[in-house]
Amino acid sequence: MATAVDGYEIRLLGLLSGRHDGHELDLGSPLQRSVLVRLLLAEGRQCGLDHFIDALWEEPPGNAVRSVQTYVYRIRIMLGDDRSRLESTPGGYRLDIPEQAVDALRFERLIREGQELRAARETGPAMRTFDAALALWSGEPLPGVPGPYAHRHRRRFAELRLNAQVAQLECANELGEHTRVATDLAALIADHPQREDLYALRMRALHNAGRPAEALAVYATARETMAAELGMDPGPELRELQARILRGDDPFPAESNTAGITGITGITGITGITGITGITGITGITGIGGIRGAHPDESRSAATDFTADSTAGPEVAPKVGSTMEERTGARPQQLPPAPGDFVGREQLLERVRTALRPHDESVALAVLSGIGGVGKTALALRVAHRIRGDYPDGQLYVDLRGDGDQPADPADVLIDFLLALGMRAAEIPETRTARAGAYRTLTADRRILVLLDNAFDTAQVTPLLPGTPGNAALITTRHRSLVPPGATRFEVPVPDQQEAVAMLGRFTGGAEVAAAPELALEVVHACGQLPLALRIIGARAAARPGRGLGAQLLRLRAEEHQLDELRAGGMSVEATFQVGYRALAPAQSRAMRLCALLDAADFPVAVAAVLLDQPEQETEEQLEHLVEAGLLEPHSADRYRFHDLVRAFAARRTDREDPVAEREAALLRLAVFLYATLLQAMRATEQAGSLGTHLLSAHQTGLRFTDAEAARTWLLTEHTLLISVFARVLRDIPDASEIVVDSLSVIATSGLFAGPAHQRELERITDQAVAAAELGDNAKWRGNAWHVRAWLAFIRGDLTAAESDLREAILRERAAADEVALYMSARLLAVVLVDQGRDAEAIEYFAESEAVAGADDDPKSPAYFGREVARLFTTLSSDLAEVNIAAAQHVYEVSNRLRENAAKR
Repeated sequence: MATAVDGYEIRLLGLLSGRHDGHELDLGSPLQRSVLVRLLLAEGRQCGLDHFIDALWEEPPGNAVRSVQTYVYRIRIMLGDDRSRLESTPGGYRLDIPEQAVDALRFERLIREGQELRAARETGPAMRTFDAALALWSGEPLPGVPGPYAHRHRRRFAELRLNAQVAQLECANELGEHTRVATDLAALIADHPQREDLYALRMRALHNAGRPAEALAVYATARETMAAELGMDPGPELRELQARILRGDDPFPAESNTAGITGITGITGITGITGITGITGITGITGIGGIRGAHPDESRSAATDFTADSTAGPEVAPKVGSTMEERTGARPQQLPPAPGDFVGREQLLERVRTALRPHDESVALAVLSGIGGVGKTALALRVAHRIRGDYPDGQLYVDLRGDGDQPADPADVLIDFLLALGMRAAEIPETRTARAGAYRTLTADRRILVLLDNAFDTAQVTPLLPGTPGNAALITTRHRSLVPPGATRFEVPVPDQQEAVAMLGRFTGGAEVAAAPELALEVVHACGQLPLALRIIGARAAARPGRGLGAQLLRLRAEEHQLDELRAGGMSVEATFQVGYRALAPAQSRAMRLCALLDAADFPVAVAAVLLDQPEQETEEQLEHLVEAGLLEPHSADRYRFHDLVRAFAARRTDREDPVAEREAALLRLAVFLYATLLQAMRATEQAGSLGTHLLSAHQTGLRFTDAEAARTWLLTEHTLLISVFARVLRDIPDASEIVVDSLSVIATSGLFAGPAHQRELERITDQAVAAAELGDNAKWRGNAWHVRAWLAFIRGDLTAAESDLREAILRERAAADEVALYMSARLLAVVLVDQGRDAEAIEYFAESEAVAGADDDPKSPAYFGREVARLFTTLSSDLAEVNIAAAQHVYEVSNRLRENAAKR
């Protein structure tokens, strides 16, 4: 990431973001970001208006200049007190942000420095410089930034990165890391199959590792690829390299040979070395003997064998010429250390430990699955270290990178395992099948534990599993379907509240948690009880001991800062989710983003299908892919849910990747669908009569219900979903508030809500609906909103609030000439006034309602509508029906008395 300079930290390589003095900058709309990127990459030089226009549009609109000036103005506002950094120049603008603060500019500078160091033959410093450059890369550059300029630079940065990767691997090869270079190049070649320099470097690395047969196989692959994709043979470099390997010649450039090495001092005591010329000034090495040979290649071969064998430790560093039988006693100890601050999970730990006890009849297999950041690896390492004694012949470990877009090739992993088990590099078979056979031979009749961390799928882990009883394998993965035959799968859940608080105490030192347990509990909830998030909070507390949990909690509560706060050192909740997100297909990532528009705890497939505007079967397949990737959780047969932090991540992605119009269209589709379903719930009873003639028809069918009980059950299940969708529509799409008001009318007048808690939530949304309706220009919807709120106040027993809202409703209903609404509001206000002992006023409003009532037996009349509402309310009312039914009955009892009183006047 970029380094904060002058308080600024700008990231263009991966997640596009900007911070100033620790505060997140609002980078604005996509086109505003394009202008900002053009200014930043100009490195302080002037950008003319024509530069901006060319950067933003292939075909500029008529108002292009004015648009650019508007975006520049908004960037100035974003800079706040630092707005003078954005300077107006004759014909354009320039931005004074230091190069060091922009990760993309640092990336380019480090690559140039690495190239200069390589040219000066300073291989070690050059490799470290390339490492630093590549560490700045966290994903596709300039994501979501439109325009030709951003498109060109996306490709340019990708090419720079690839060249830096190749240069870094060339340095590593020169420094003797041949096996690692060959392994890393396999993935690069798969992504760039037409780059001949990658094949050449892998051939050199394999040959230098003592594996000439595999080096020649790389040439064969290159030849097949070039013929199939380009219709031509490999170039002269690859052909010459193949010929040299076949002849047994040195395939390496002269500057990489041992001849000509000078200036090495302080090495003494080397004996028995002959035939190597041009090495001067070597003194100070003792205790190495027996390396002979007149040819430089022979010296390299012996040294290579020694290096490869010695990587497995003293026990597997054989003398030259030792047999395989002599070396199978190697006992690798590859487990990384278990986290020292591990806490909790004791029951799960013991269950996994039991599953991994050595068996006489089969390999003991266990799989730990769960979302990113839940602590699978920490748990696996704790288990592995506890059972080491059960597997005295050694422990193997590998990170299979299964959560990213370049999982490890099991063929390459087998090379490392075979080396660790004592096999010489020159003896390792060429094919994956033969390597797997050799691996199972070396692990046969032994007790070895294999920890396969972060696995991708069953096909990846199968060749890495020991084949004989007595051995064991422990696998961690985000992918729920990864369960090899005979394995026991354990879902690693988010820890419960008590365990999470204990984790937080362990990570922070415990004093503040003990002193303020309620505050600690709130922090745990804000972190979604995710262990990675809690560990980050602990790291931040250690780095800023004066800040305290209270200050961190305030920042965690701000949605826009939540994920930014959960980042410390090399740990990041957002980056953890980002790895899995990048591996999704476009349709799957879109499904994840749009479903994050829902703030409900869980949601059904039918709702997701409406959001995505596609069939339910297709939607369910995409949701299952998200479950498989560990980014969504199954909740029941047809329902799913996000972890809170995963939803926050997905919501941030949709804000940055999906156009506002698409998000609004999805929410509106869902709001209409819910309204249509509410109408179906209302019609599920025979008493519904012809109420639909007085209500708007929906553009969708909605869900259908067999009876009133099914309708009540649906509303109880989806109450939170309804409230969250309506709140979101009112907040983000105020022009669409009418559909929410219609929905609230159906809910309130039909009794489709359950109990006082749900009523309070309904009242809160109704308050928002009243405010939104007042901003519109439709008197009818304004009147409906006021009436709904009045009815809810009446049910609650707040007659003062009900009277006030009904008077406001009547004013708007008279203006809109809405007879049905006026009848209902005037009739209810009359009842409210009677209940306050104001019968004279009540009769006046009752008379007004009677004037527009119409005939009771006319399905189109307000009176008929009122009667049917009462019956529907009684039928569909909540589990506390006696309260609400009594309210409905009271209205009509009072109405009957008022009718009698009015008749006497």
